[in-house]
Amino acid sequence: MKFATVRSAMFQIHMWVGLILGVLLVIVSLSGSILVYDDKLAEMFNPAPKATTAGQRLPLTFIADQAREAAGEAANGQVQIVLPQSRLEAAIVRFTPPPRERGEMRMGSDGVNPPPGRPAAAGAIQVYVDPASGQVLGTRRPGLPPTFAFLHQLHGSLALGRDFGRPLVGWLGVAMLALGLSGLILWWPKRGQWKYAFKVRQTATGLRFHRELHAVTGIWIFIVFMAVSFSGVAITFPQTVRGIVSLGGSAPRPAFNLREGPAVEPVENAKQLGADHAFLIAQKAMPGAAVRSVTVPPRPNQAISVAMASRFGTTATVYVNPYTGAVIATRDPANNGGTDSFMALQRPMHDGQGNMGAIWEFLVFLSGLVPLLFVITGTIMWLKKRKRHIPMSTMTDDVAEEEPA
Repeated sequence: MKFATVRSAMFQIHMWVGLILGVLLVIVSLSGSILVYDDKLAEMFNPAPKATTAGQRLPLTFIADQAREAAGEAANGQVQIVLPQSRLEAAIVRFTPPPRERGEMRMGSDGVNPPPGRPAAAGAIQVYVDPASGQVLGTRRPGLPPTFAFLHQLHGSLALGRDFGRPLVGWLGVAMLALGLSGLILWWPKRGQWKYAFKVRQTATGLRFHRELHAVTGIWIFIVFMAVSFSGVAITFPQTVRGIVSLGGSAPRPAFNLREGPAVEPVENAKQLGADHAFLIAQKAMPGAAVRSVTVPPRPNQAISVAMASRFGTTATVYVNPYTGAVIATRDPANNGGTDSFMALQRPMHDGQGNMGAIWEFLVFLSGLVPLLFVITGTIMWLKKRKRHIPMSTMTDDVAEEEPA
């Protein structure tokens, strides 16, 4: 099969996929761009209370007691203490009512915050406490402001629900990968034309200008665009992507429910360990890793879970038996190597968070803007061809640079 034939077929796929799905692709990508900086924007418009006292951090149990007193009747159920990661940050104590008093809610992949786009559990409250003085600085409901929560729903499922919208967004990611690959084939320069392949020529006008702008933007953002699109597919269809990457392998079945953590055998009349003991035990289990949060469960048969900073900026979890102090299990996919580490990388790769760096974060932001440019320039090219009665199968390189008078 000649390359010209392949190129012509790729052109048809590229054009019609872009025209038919363009609006949906723009909605998903633009919302994703905004969400790259959602934490920073939320902090800008609604800043959290700041710590004002310098000094050593108080015991976690004392901080939790201060928060419990401030929360009053709302202080029941699961208690999660989120440690400050910088000097001016307050400690956050989050109280989440038991399941019988709320809809089921689970923590996000960072082990600290509710999953993006999901409303906080009814009755949940978080109290900000100065970690050095113990002063209560304020209270809030957990989660992002409603605007950003909606953007998460829009980006993750087009606000159509997890059962229908989430797979749809996953397939839109597959479409983006197809557009990227077909776009690379269409961009590939002819012999002697490489010097023009990475810029828009000053002499380009009309149809050729839009074609070159479309192609040049695509090739400069290609690697980032493909990485973000692939990671989005991997997040939506983790088992399928894992099977492909591992050549048919599947994730090992966890030994316990990840929402509940491993079960423990309650010891009658025994005093349970507190958050401070669990903190120290987890530090010994994962030396050098910073503790992000400690969660004390509401039921006596649940383990204390300690969220630890891990590779790529992801989170590992150490489960501690509250009666014996033994580490029951450690979950750290990012450091497991192989497919586990590869899959753990996809989330920070997709949203630019973790410790990927400010440059990658900005590139991910840009990659969400370019589909709008692609749709605009692609639509203009399509309309111009229709107006000039140029066959859609004719490549732009084969038509005149200037618009007819």
